[in-house]
Amino acid sequence: MKKYEADVAIVALGLSGLALSIAAAEQGLSVIGFEKMRITGGAANMGMGPCAIESRLQKKKQLTLTREEAFMHHMEYTHYAVDAHLVHDIFWKSADTIDWLMDMGVEFEVAPYFPKAQWTAHNVIPEGGGRPGPRGAGTMIKRMTERANELGVQMVFETPVKKILMEDGRAVGILATGPDGEEVECRAKCVAICTGGVGDNLELTEELTGVKPGEIEYFASVPGLKGEGLKLAWEAGAGRLPIHPEFGVGVHDNFNHWELEGAFRSKPELCVNMDGYRFINEEMSEMGSYFGNALHNQPGSVAFEIVDTARIKHLIKYGPEVLDEVHGDDFYEKFFDAAERAIAEPEYADYFCKADTIEELADKMGINKENLVETIEKWNDYCYHGRDLELCRTRYMNPISTPPFYCMKMILQSATGVGTGGIKINHKLQALTQDDEVIPGLYVCGTDGNIINGDTYDFYLPGLSMCFCLNSGRLAGEYMAEEING
Repeated sequence: MKKYEADVAIVALGLSGLALSIAAAEQGLSVIGFEKMRITGGAANMGMGPCAIESRLQKKKQLTLTREEAFMHHMEYTHYAVDAHLVHDIFWKSADTIDWLMDMGVEFEVAPYFPKAQWTAHNVIPEGGGRPGPRGAGTMIKRMTERANELGVQMVFETPVKKILMEDGRAVGILATGPDGEEVECRAKCVAICTGGVGDNLELTEELTGVKPGEIEYFASVPGLKGEGLKLAWEAGAGRLPIHPEFGVGVHDNFNHWELEGAFRSKPELCVNMDGYRFINEEMSEMGSYFGNALHNQPGSVAFEIVDTARIKHLIKYGPEVLDEVHGDDFYEKFFDAAERAIAEPEYADYFCKADTIEELADKMGINKENLVETIEKWNDYCYHGRDLELCRTRYMNPISTPPFYCMKMILQSATGVGTGGIKINHKLQALTQDDEVIPGLYVCGTDGNIINGDTYDFYLPGLSMCFCLNSGRLAGEYMAEEING
């Protein structure tokens, strides 16, 4: 058996684990982290950047959102069903964390994700420059890893933790398995579980959320997220909390159909279900969490967005009416070429089509033809009169009247997604039993400890998941130092 000893032992070196390791080392603690993968960062390598409030970058842009305003918004958004002290501490730490990261060499660009969102996302500018976007946060992970190494944090890779060592009700270390199968033991004064979710464990996902993930196309289910951290915490005596899935909406095989996803995902196009009926005020489609909730309740958990040729030509000429930080602003210019490429793929016929009549479109996509024709007639009348008598839409009302028509099947892309929680903790990130007793020495950070999201992820404060991971890690490192140093 290989043996280690440190002040702090960390389970997983994703974003929260890295933040904790640096924060604890900065407090003079010896730190060792165990990671089952070969690299640091985990799912955060796929992200864009964290939320922060009252950062110096926001102040330079004269953005006026205050921490108090963000706090009150989020508490009302979650109907006060989350830990107010923890929300406060995360929000109040967030601006300092941006400075902390910038001192490591990380550069950010402040942005919202959609028109009604706040400018809280601090998207990472990729190494070497360029536009921030998906996977851009990998540069932040690299800088944080360098800082952790500089501080002497010991990192043990390809070594999954199998058990939290408990003595007299206190966490005193971990047992793990090395890459060669050798058993590994680390004794520590404090242990932190910093794992990232359960999305790659279909059976456990269904058990915890009630969602049947096999019926859903995943987006945020990063391979390897098996729920080990949840199990470790529960086996060590931590209580369970409900896990609420975070639903997202997008198009099938999105990375290979990027321009089409840009034209349909989070865009206010006419949307119907398989029965041919509208089910949401399409203005709300820009708020992905709301759209996902609504889509989940439709037959087959799918919907269909429909545009006509006149609409696309208008958007090519004048640009997108709704911008999002993920797709940029030039995807409509490539729409017709992207559409023809998709149509030429036989395997994509179930997801996208072009048709000269609404009846033909309904037949190709499997939508109730009679109902769809009636819905289009009603919709065109609403557009003519400027008033939606069904779902109260007031913006971006464009008729479906100029063939050829284009239709994209919209699908659920995320069943467990970001910020799932599942482990009982207090606002000091300490694990609690089901009876709310503190488990000494055991802390929980990051996705599996994220209990501030409520039942629907708050995209009005974009970057909130990474914000929690970073700041819960930093706070936990500071709390550990207080506990260890007295």
